[in-house]
Amino acid sequence: MDADGVAKIGVQLAPNGSVSQYRRPNSIFEVLSLAAEQFQSMFITTVQGFWSLITDFSSVADKVSGPVKIVEQGSKFASANARTLFPFTAIISINLAIINILPLPALDGGQLAFLLVEGLRGKPLPAKLQENVMQTGLVLLLGLGLFLMVRDTTQLEVFQRLFQ
Repeated sequence: MDADGVAKIGVQLAPNGSVSQYRRPNSIFEVLSLAAEQFQSMFITTVQGFWSLITDFSSVADKVSGPVKIVEQGSKFASANARTLFPFTAIISINLAIINILPLPALDGGQLAFLLVEGLRGKPLPAKLQENVMQTGLVLLLGLGLFLMVRDTTQLEVFQRLFQ
């Protein structure tokens, strides 16, 4: 720095943003309100992610991961800072809840779809048809899971270093 405070080589430290102060909530109602806001934000973001997966599959498909990648990311969060693991587990839980409620065979949403059809028809679908739909859905879900596990395993850093 010069005598007048100007950096000699044109570099100086300057604030690049503001830091919000953390304040402890005053009551249980404020805690619940903040938790509800965080949940709503995560839920909306997750639903938007699923919507983009449906509407723009080709550009989002490579971002879909299975259990192997989820565990890898979770271990990175846990080793970096345990506090970052809590929002990650919340997002995983929200994702699982949304996926489970989708009307896919072999999931709760598939059962709800069968109940809706039964309510509209006034009688259940034939048992053989329900079994076939559930078995097909289960095979497709297991196949997708197996595909994602193999793909994610081959993309692990340890696996890639092993075969280089």
